Amino acid sequence: MFDWKLIAGFVCGLMLAGLLAWALAWWRRGKAIRSGKRGERIVAKELARLKKRDNIVINDLLLPTSNGRTSQIDHVLISTRGIFVIETKNHAGRISGGEHAQYWQQHLSSQSRTLYNPLLQNRSHLRAIRRLLPKLDAELFSTMVVFTEAWRLDIKAEEIIKERRFLPDRHIKRTLIPEERQKKRWWCPWKEVVLDDHKMVLRIDGLLNEIKRRRRIIKRDSLHAIAEKLLTSNVTDGAARREHTEYAKRTSRDVSADISKGKCPRCGGALLIRKSDKGEFVGCSNFPKCRFTCSIDRLHH
Repeated sequence: MFDWKLIAGFVCGLMLAGLLAWALAWWRRGKAIRSGKRGERIVAKELARLKKRDNIVINDLLLPTSNGRTSQIDHVLISTRGIFVIETKNHAGRISGGEHAQYWQQHLSSQSRTLYNPLLQNRSHLRAIRRLLPKLDAELFSTMVVFTEAWRLDIKAEEIIKERRFLPDRHIKRTLIPEERQKKRWWCPWKEVVLDDHKMVLRIDGLLNEIKRRRRIIKRDSLHAIAEKLLTSNVTDGAARREHTEYAKRTSRDVSADISKGKCPRCGGALLIRKSDKGEFVGCSNFPKCRFTCSIDRLHH
C-alpha cells in the first residue's frame, strides 16, 4: 500500500520549492531592471537642472537602426553646447575595464561581476542618432557614460595617455591616467576619467560641469528642429519595446556562446590567450584590426 498522503506532501513540497526558485529568479531580474531605471531617473533629474532655453532633454528614446532593429538610448541632451548621447549605469563599487574590451568589471567588496562595455554600447546609440541627422557635423556629437553609484573608475586605454614623469614608461603606455578636475577630499575618493573629447566616462557629480565647460557650437534656434526630428522617429509601441528587450537578451547570450567556443563575437576570428604585465587575458587573433579582449573567466564560462 502506498502512503498517498506522504507522496502528495512530497509532490507539493517539490512544487513549492520550484515556485520559490522561480519567484527568486524573477525578483533578481526585476531588481536589476529597477536599479537601472532608478539610475536613469537620477540622471534625468540632474539634466533637468539645465536652463530650458539652451537645452532640450529627451529620456528613454527608442530609434530604428539600419539593420531593421532598434536602439534604446537612456538620454539625449540637445544643447547649444552640442548633442550629448548619455548612457546611464547604476553600479556601485569600483569599475575597471578597457576602452576596447567587450566587458568591464564591477568590484564590490569581495565580489567581482561583469558588465558589457558601455562605450561600445553607446557607439551603436550614436550611430542610430547620426543616421537620422546626417547633415550635422560629427563634431557636434559627444557620448557620455554616467555612473551614478560608483566610487572609483579605473578605465584603461591605449590611445589617450596623460603622461606623468613619476610613473615608469611601461605603466604610462598601458594606463590612462585620470584627468584630475576636482580637488582631493577624504570624502570624495573618486576621479573623473576622460577617454577623449567624444567618449566620456564620469560620475554623476561631474556631469553638469562637463557639459557647461563646453563651448557653444549650436544656435539656439536650431534646437527644437533637431529634437522634433528625433521625437518623430521615436518608437512608442509597447510591443516593439518588448521585442527590443528580448532581442537584447538574445544578443547577450549569443556573444557569451561565441566566447565560450573560442570565437571572437566581433569579427569571427579565433580567440587566443595572451600575456601582459598584469597576467593573462583573451584577445582576438586579428589584432590590431580587431581589438576585442575579455578575461579568461569569460572564455571558460
